[in-house]
Amino acid sequence: MDLEDVAPTVGVGACVALLVALGIPYVAVTDAGPTLGAYYASGPVGSGGIAFMSLLTVVVLLSGTRGTAEPDLVAGIALVLGVVTFALAVLWAVSVDPTVLFSFPPSAAWIANHRWVVVALAAVVPLAAAGYARGVLWR
Repeated sequence: MDLEDVAPTVGVGACVALLVALGIPYVAVTDAGPTLGAYYASGPVGSGGIAFMSLLTVVVLLSGTRGTAEPDLVAGIALVLGVVTFALAVLWAVSVDPTVLFSFPPSAAWIANHRWVVVALAAVVPLAAAGYARGVLWR
């Protein structure tokens, strides 16, 4: 297996897992009222910025593997997008007000750890992009 082939697949998988993780509270939390909106809107750009960057990273990584763009250019762009996605996830996670976290119903107590799962998944994106860059630039 070649790093140039595996890394974009891992990156796309991490981005998809990140999007799924961001969407789980919409499905799993009932009777949250405006608390769920406040949770997602935390930070300067909210979780929408993380989702947008994740989707953009998927498009960029797939354009490199499908041959529609230069692989070395795609590797650099994907690395920058991955770092920005991770930075936005960390910024969002530390910006969530504890009052909002503890305003959820008791059945949604897991939401206190949700933001850290998002950060962990977002950390995989720049690592995969770095692996792709290494595979492309040192062939």
